[in-house]
Amino acid sequence: MEDRGQGVKGSRVQGQDTGTLGPSNPRTLAVIGHYARAIWAENIKEWKIELCYKADFARTLVDPVVFLLPYLLYGVALVGGRQSEHLRELVGTSDIITFVTLGYVFIGFMNMALWAMGFSLRKEQFFGTLESVFAAPVPRWVFTLGMACHSIMHQGLIIAVQLVAIFAVFSITVSPTGILPSLLIVAVMLIALYGIGMIMASTTLIFKQGWIVSEILASIVMVITPIAYPLAVLPVFMQKAAMAVPTTYGILGVRHFLLGEQMGFSIGTAFLRLGVLCVAWVAFGLIIFAVIDRYTRRSGTLSHY
Repeated sequence: MEDRGQGVKGSRVQGQDTGTLGPSNPRTLAVIGHYARAIWAENIKEWKIELCYKADFARTLVDPVVFLLPYLLYGVALVGGRQSEHLRELVGTSDIITFVTLGYVFIGFMNMALWAMGFSLRKEQFFGTLESVFAAPVPRWVFTLGMACHSIMHQGLIIAVQLVAIFAVFSITVSPTGILPSLLIVAVMLIALYGIGMIMASTTLIFKQGWIVSEILASIVMVITPIAYPLAVLPVFMQKAAMAVPTTYGILGVRHFLLGEQMGFSIGTAFLRLGVLCVAWVAFGLIIFAVIDRYTRRSGTLSHY
């Protein structure tokens, strides 16, 4: 019962014994396809539920724009205009509006890992379907990856609305040649955030009210991540802590490609560090989730509300 659905040995895909899976085994592609269909099914399920409440769905698209405006207006009022020479000295660009906008959109990606994925299991408890989901013939990480897929698509839509609205009001300008490398560094960052999301999801299993842990971690990450201010203004110990957060490299990289921000290290170093964080956070997240999942099932507390 505990080894079911782990997808390593003796797993069954559509009633067939796959044996030991590996690159040379022709059934490996069947297993991958099986997992991919489960991930997509979870994504579609979430979209169907969200679109049933159209007014609330529209609110999720508008709210981030409204939340962003105070940051921009406060910055303009504080500096006395859109351009800041002090900001130029720190990061190499003086455009406060574009600087803050590009940083702020990453709050959604952080919320994806810290809230959306963690709260996904709590929602299954609300709906009374958590046991059914966990009984599906796929590993539990497949379920959380499906939630991550939906959150990324939803957040991408929100970011598009944000950028269109801010561009229409403030006419932000970015370098077109930096769009593709920006998307690449964001993609690598999202892999690392998936590992953090797994940890947040596991907190729901053991604490039930996982939002408590998410609230604490979100507050810390929001402070050390250079969203609306340069990394250089943080105390040294907080700058070092920020280097362990994947969103730091995502924000610095995107603003470097699109705005010319000086990061303090090379692009190669940024991708290398993000790669290390991907391996570390994903491995740590999967291990924590597996340990807590096994504990809750052995203790019989999985279904406790």
